Amino acid sequence: MTAFAFLTAGAGALVAAVSALALGFGSLAEPGPGFFPCVVGLVLAASGARTGVSTLRRTAGAPGAPPLGRSGVRRVLFMLASFVVWLLLLPAAGYVPGTFVVAIAMSRTVGLEGWIRPLLLSAALTVALYLLFDVFLYVDLPRGILG
Repeated sequence: MTAFAFLTAGAGALVAAVSALALGFGSLAEPGPGFFPCVVGLVLAASGARTGVSTLRRTAGAPGAPPLGRSGVRRVLFMLASFVVWLLLLPAAGYVPGTFVVAIAMSRTVGLEGWIRPLLLSAALTVALYLLFDVFLYVDLPRGILG
């Protein structure tokens, strides 16, 4: 499961890196808005691929290594689908509501039970990321229909 998760995360980071090129890469002297997301996406993609492959090599044939199984594959695919839904929600719903809803779905997928912990985690994550990107880094986040 771990190797598949790292490989999937690496693939998602690669998609994000390529998508960031549409924002304009710029140059090293004058980086464009897509420069940082593209570079970070490429680093994360390489890291995910390396970690995933090394995990596969280490656990392949290891005694007692659990197989991924159907439920594990489903969980990873749901996480990837949640990320895609988040990307599609951003323009219409805006950053805050879109991130909050998708973070709840993802936290439930990774095993947080009940509703209080996922709600608190999603609220804290949304606020922390909003403060980091919008307030401190001045990244213009999508506002959506709520303005």
